[in-house]
Order: sequence, then structure tokens, then C-alpha cells
Amino acid sequence: MKVVIIEDEGIATRRLKKIIHEIDPQINIIAEIDSVEEGLKWFRKYSTTQIDLVFSDIHLSDGLAFEIFEDTHIAIPVIFTTAYDVYALRAFKLNGVDYLLKPIQKADLEKAIAKLQQTKKMYSHQQLSDIQTLISQFSNQASKNQSFISYQKDRIIPLEAGNIAYFFIENLIVYAVTGTQKYVLEENMEDIEKRLSDTMFFRANRQFIIQRKYVVSAELYFNNRLLVHLNVTTPEPVIISREKSAAFKNWLAGF
Repeated sequence: MKVVIIEDEGIATRRLKKIIHEIDPQINIIAEIDSVEEGLKWFRKYSTTQIDLVFSDIHLSDGLAFEIFEDTHIAIPVIFTTAYDVYALRAFKLNGVDYLLKPIQKADLEKAIAKLQQTKKMYSHQQLSDIQTLISQFSNQASKNQSFISYQKDRIIPLEAGNIAYFFIENLIVYAVTGTQKYVLEENMEDIEKRLSDTMFFRANRQFIIQRKYVVSAELYFNNRLLVHLNVTTPEPVIISREKSAAFKNWLAGF
């Protein structure tokens, strides 16, 4: 079986490859793509290449992977992998064979591949009722309410969790930061933490809740703590305690 992986997180790619080869060492990964732009170029260039299956994350650094499939009209089965379940319906309109929520488990991936091999047919025409059933199954795992509201004078600003790099508290005020913008929230950190997917977000300490895709690296700090570097500016260093270091490493690795 020849497969293509579309994923912009190196750790997630390595984990996925490891699980794939544990399931079947004969699976040949012919391409690893990490952006919408690269995906469009690759599939246009190799449009005649035989591909049996695509593993695709949905959120990429430069957009949604759906753009690749919609633009190139690829007629290849796709197993979508993501931390979100809100895109499930759209995923199945684009050759979706299955929809796996991160962190991906070996048993789930094994079932998805087995489903493809047993049926030998496309799933792009799944009945709506079947899709809704699948969505509801995933909702118990990850469909927490991940939308937030910020009030700025007379404006009401909706914020999607996927666009928030981190939450932090300063002088008893809670903020959500999206790149260069920060927004005041009227919720406390404990309630925010409960509403977030624990595969996407980690409570670093009392001041910070950070999102995984914004983590660049972590390094040893004083007293066996970890200093976390994000790809956005933080008002103060993000420090992981010695007690939480192991949990943080497992979260970062997708376990």
C-alpha cells in the first residue's frame, strides 16, 4: 500500500509513521507534506502516481487541508487526523474513509485501515445519517465547547480555541492571546481549562494554559523545571514545574 502523509507537526508525523509501520511494515510512505501550498504542488505534479491512501491533518500552518482536495479533485481515500471534530461532516464529503482525533491511537488507526481494505470502495458518498453517528461517537472524546467571547466596549468578539496560542492571568484579569492580539475574558482559568481539549491545551502553571501547536521547544530550567518557548511573545516566561514535567512531555509527544 502506498500512502501520503499531510501533517505540519514533526512530532505528530513521526508518531503516525511509527504506528503505521507497527500495523504493517510493508506500507510505503511515498510523501510527507506539511502545508497546503506544498500539497497543491505535489498532487498536481504527481497526479498520475498511484496512491492507495492519504493520512491528512486538517489544520495546517497555512490553512485547511480541505483546500488541497477541493482544488485538485483527488479521488483517493483519506483518513483525516485532527484535534477537532467540528470538521467531520466536511471531511466526509472529500473521500473521507475515517476521522481520527489526536492523539491517534494504534487500535483506532488499525480499524480505519482495515475498513478501507475490507470494503475497497470510496466513502465520499456516505449517508448523512452514518456520518452523524460517527460524529456523535467522537463528540464524547473531544467536542467540548471551545468557543469564547471577549467584550470590548460595544463589541462582542467570538474567539475559536484553535486560534488561541495561550491563556494567561495577570492582576486577576484573564486574557486569551491570538498571535499579536490579546482579549479580555470574563471566565476564570479553571472554567476555561475544563472546556478545552486536553490534547490541544496544557495547564502549564497557575498563570498559563498553552496550545500545543504554538510550542517551539522546551529546555531544562532551574530546579529541574522546564522553560517552554512559544512562537508568540508571552508577558513572562512559561515555566513547567518539576512535578508536571513528565505530564507535559507526554502531552507534547501526543500520549
